Amino acid sequence: MRYVHGLVSLFQQGDTGFRRTRYTAVVEPTLARFNLRSNWRIFQAQTAPDIITNMLAEQKLTDIRTEICFEHQPREYCVQAGETDLDFIARLAAEEGLLYTFEHRADGHTLVLTDRVGGLGTIGTHTDCPVIYQPMGGGDSKEPALTRFHYTEQVRTARQVQRDYTFTHPRYNQQHTATGDQDLNNQHKDYERYDYPGRYKRDIAGKPFTKTRLAALRNDAKLAHVEGDDERLQPGLAFDLNDHPREDFNDRWRTIAIKHEGKQHTSLQEESFGSGLGTSYTLKASAIRWTSDWKAPMRPKPCIDGPQIATVVGPPGEEIYCDEWGRVKVQFPWDRSDKNNDHSSCWIRVTQGWAGATWGSIAIPRVGQELVISHLDGDPDQPIATGTAYRQTNLPPYELPKHKTRMTIKSRTHKGEGFNELRFEDELGQEEVFIHAQKDQNTVVKNNQTQSIGADRSSQVGQDETITVGRTRMRVVKANDTLKVGGSKNDHVAGEYYIGGGKQLRLECGKTVIELNENGDLNITCENFNITGMNAGKVNTLSGKLDLNMSGKASGTTANGVSGAEIQSDVDGYFNHE
Repeated sequence: MRYVHGLVSLFQQGDTGFRRTRYTAVVEPTLARFNLRSNWRIFQAQTAPDIITNMLAEQKLTDIRTEICFEHQPREYCVQAGETDLDFIARLAAEEGLLYTFEHRADGHTLVLTDRVGGLGTIGTHTDCPVIYQPMGGGDSKEPALTRFHYTEQVRTARQVQRDYTFTHPRYNQQHTATGDQDLNNQHKDYERYDYPGRYKRDIAGKPFTKTRLAALRNDAKLAHVEGDDERLQPGLAFDLNDHPREDFNDRWRTIAIKHEGKQHTSLQEESFGSGLGTSYTLKASAIRWTSDWKAPMRPKPCIDGPQIATVVGPPGEEIYCDEWGRVKVQFPWDRSDKNNDHSSCWIRVTQGWAGATWGSIAIPRVGQELVISHLDGDPDQPIATGTAYRQTNLPPYELPKHKTRMTIKSRTHKGEGFNELRFEDELGQEEVFIHAQKDQNTVVKNNQTQSIGADRSSQVGQDETITVGRTRMRVVKANDTLKVGGSKNDHVAGEYYIGGGKQLRLECGKTVIELNENGDLNITCENFNITGMNAGKVNTLSGKLDLNMSGKASGTTANGVSGAEIQSDVDGYFNHE
C-alpha cells in the first residue's frame, strides 16, 4: 500500500448530477506553503544546505532528513532577491547540485535533502521484489508490472565551460571545464556551452559548480519513459527491472519523475463512458540508469535591473569602517533585519575616480552616508558602490541653490569638528580658489615652483617661519619695502655684507642717527659719542680743514626719537584682529 500525505491546498465543489456531485482536491507537501511567501533577505557565511535547512526550520518544517555527502563551500554573501521562499530554495539547490524528494507515510511525510541521487535507496532487488516488464498483459494483471518501456538517447551539450572574475586574483581567469566523456557514446564532443559569469569566486567552488551544470544540461540525454501499474515506483528510488527482451535493460533504474492516474468507474455511473468498468490505476514515469548522475535544471537567478540605495554602517562608535581594499558595509532599506552595524552586509567595493597600483584617488564613504549600489552583471550577490548622494540627513556643505556656483572638496575631522577643504567659486567677479587645512599643510615640489600674482598678496604666520635656500636668493621690490620686527633682528653673513642706498641711507635709534647722503655727506647726531681704537686711529681730510668744537656749532641731522615701545605697538596692531 502506498500513502500520499500532504496539505489540502484546494478543495472545489463541481457539477452536480442526478445522484452525485463532483469534487476536486489538491494535496501538496508542506513545502508548497513556501511558495506563498517572498522576501528580500541576506545570508552571510553559510553553505547552501545550511541556508535551506534554516529556512525550513524557521517555518516549522522540521520533518526533514539531510544526506549531504560532498563538501559545500560557505557563501560569503547570498541574497534572496524578492523570490518566493520555494523558488529561492529550489534555485540554491539546483546551483549546488542538491536534490529533494518526499517519503510519505500514514501520519506524515519527510522531506529528504541530498546531494547524491544514488544515496536515496531502492524499492528492492532482483531477488526479492523486482519490477516486471509485461507489455502484453491485457486486462487486469495478477501482479503489478510495467506495460511500456521506451528508452531514448538525445544529443545534448557535451562540454560545459565557465569563467568568472574576482578582484583578489584579477589575472586568473577562473576557467573550469566539465565534459561528459563517459556517456557521450557516438555524440560529438564539440557541443560546448560557455557561461560567464560562473557565479563562483574560488576553484574549490568553481569545479563542482561546472560539473553540476553539465549534469543538469544532460539530465535527459539517456532516459527511459515507462508506463504501468506498479505503485512502488517513487521519485529518487531505484528499482530492478526483469523480463525485458533486451537483456541490457534488465538492470537497475532510478525513477526521477512520476505521474499517477486512477479512476473509480463505479463513481461515474452518471457518465455513459466507462460507467460499467471497475477501478483502474496507471502510472507514467521517467527513469535513468542507476549509475547515471542526475541534477535538476538550473533556475533563473533574479537580475537587479537598476541601482539601489543603501547607507554606510559600521561597529558602534566608529565613523570610518573599511578593509584593506577600501570596502565598506551597508544597510539596505529593504533589509528588515535592521542590524545597522558591521554585520549588515558583506564587504562592498567602492568605485573611485582613479584607481591605480598604489596611486590614484580615494575617498572612503563614512558611516551614515548614502551610497548608490549597482550589481555586477545584475547579480544580487555582487553589489558594488558606484557613488554617493546627499539626502535630508546629509546635506551639501553649502546652502543650495544659494551657492550653486561653488564647487568644493570638503572633508571632516575623524571624531572631531574640524575639516579640510579645497573650494572653487565660479561666480562672475568673485572667482576664488580657497584652501583650508585644519592642522598642517605640506607641499613638496621636486623641481621648480613658479607663482604669479597679478595684484596683492597677504601672508600671516601665527608663530614661527623658517626659510632655507640651498643656493642663491634674490628679492626684487619695485616700490617700497618695509620690515617691522617686534623683537630682535639678527643678520649673520659669512662673507661680504653690502647695503646700498641710491639717495640716502639712514640708521636711527632713539636720539641717535647716522645718515649717509648721495652727495657724499655723512651726518652723525647723538647725545654723546665714544670712538675707541684698540691700536692706531687716523682722521684725514684730503682737501679741506678739520674743525673740532667749531663756534656756532656744525650743521647736522635730527633724530626723530623713534622708541621701541612705539614699534612694538605698531607690530602688535597687525595681530590684534585675531
